[in-house]
Amino acid sequence: MGTAEEDYKALLMAILTQAMNDYVKLQHPKYRKKKYLQEAFESSVKMLFDDSFEFLYLRNENGENMSFREMLSYFISEKNMDLQKLRLHLIKEAKTFWENKLLNVLEVPQSFIYDGHVYDTVHSLEESSVDYVEKIIYINKENDNSDTQQAFIKCAVEIMLYHEEIPISGKNIEKLAKAFFRMLRVNSCFLES
Repeated sequence: MGTAEEDYKALLMAILTQAMNDYVKLQHPKYRKKKYLQEAFESSVKMLFDDSFEFLYLRNENGENMSFREMLSYFISEKNMDLQKLRLHLIKEAKTFWENKLLNVLEVPQSFIYDGHVYDTVHSLEESSVDYVEKIIYINKENDNSDTQQAFIKCAVEIMLYHEEIPISGKNIEKLAKAFFRMLRVNSCFLES
């Protein structure tokens, strides 16, 4: 048995650990369908990123609601405390967690339509590409996995940029497509019609 202070520190550490886990692992709506999971996620975001956050039932030495910074002071000295560094670390952890998570983000369609232009999607074992003359998207459709879905998004972005006449380098198209796919992956924002 530990002392009351050791037990209190263990409780605070459990709260901190749970909030960090909730922030990282509950970002996708699929994993917070139950009300208590949605509340846990929202609470973790407030606790970790809102400087005005205060705990309702934890008190500081003055008997007032404890702030997140005050809670951290049980583990880190004030001079070594860098909330921005902690926040950036959590954002990086979340990005890494969701990049490696196997999720079905979208279904590669038989045809892709942009502003009246209809592109057929055709299976190809070669690297994905777009033929703007024949209006064909060549993509490996054997495995409907994240790589195939991300390749389709890249082709879709290329088509949009082509028809909007927005010049962007191939490297930046790749970055834009990856960023767009990561956004789609975590937000699950499309509804069936």
